[in-house]
Amino acid sequence: MSKRSAASLAALLLLGPGITVVEAQQRFRLGGGAGFAVLYNPDVELGRTAVVGGSLGFRFSDNFSIEGGFSFARSDRQFDQFGIPIDETQGGLPAYQFEATRYHLDGSFLYHIGRRQPFHPYIIAGGGLGRSDEKRTDITFILGENNVVISRTEEVVLDTSEYQPTAHFGGGFDLYVLYNVAARVEFRWWLPKDTDKSTRMFFFGASYYF
Repeated sequence: MSKRSAASLAALLLLGPGITVVEAQQRFRLGGGAGFAVLYNPDVELGRTAVVGGSLGFRFSDNFSIEGGFSFARSDRQFDQFGIPIDETQGGLPAYQFEATRYHLDGSFLYHIGRRQPFHPYIIAGGGLGRSDEKRTDITFILGENNVVISRTEEVVLDTSEYQPTAHFGGGFDLYVLYNVAARVEFRWWLPKDTDKSTRMFFFGASYYF
């Protein structure tokens, strides 16, 4: 063995345990990010929208951790008289506008598969409380000659807020760029008591361990 190899081995033996201890001390996780969500409703097609959220967690080991999190998503669409969504490129006169907002406050259990490596997949499950706000505004037009709009009136016919317990499950992975900084990609499906109004999310985030 050369002197250089021997010196490298000695340095690794001396520093390796110290590095492991430093990594093991990073128990808490602070994370946040954004992504896409699909809000389901049996009466109206809410479609895909944006979602933002954040979380705080505690890591017991490389494989087990718990997290508490919050997320927010909102859909705002216009529909024709047959309940078909109207896109801006299509034009046409809307019959009503439907706004839906979903909030989720959760506690989650995570099981990370394998040892902590740069690529570390996990599965997630838990429960919490969801709030669903829904507002429908009917729109009426008065048309003149050549179908020119003379006037427009709006009437709110639905405006509700509802809280429901929720369960969720999903999976994802952490991609470590430093020992205490990781990117995160996650899929999650929330199921409230009224399962017809579930929410699915595909999330991109960042995590800081401290």
